[in-house]
Amino acid sequence: MENGLADSSRISVYVSDTNNVLSRLLQVFGKSRFEVTYMQVFDTEDENLKLIVLEASFPKEMLNLILERIEKIVEVHRAFPQQDEAQNLAAVRNA
Repeated sequence: MENGLADSSRISVYVSDTNNVLSRLLQVFGKSRFEVTYMQVFDTEDENLKLIVLEASFPKEMLNLILERIEKIVEVHRAFPQQDEAQNLAAVRNA
């Protein structure tokens, strides 16, 4: 961001494999004018579940709010700040 207050953060998002889920996810960042600098989609052991890892620039104080907004998307099972993916997947399966 132009004001220099933004930090780059990675977020992992487990989603159902449906149409338009990527655009809905990007809208969360676009509405606040936060720049997404990286996005990659991975298959998981569950064929109906995808892992999306994205990196975006936004103030650290906004992380919890952004995660809450992402988890309001119907297709989203869980959103996490980037950390141990095995632990995240276990949490999604147990939810």
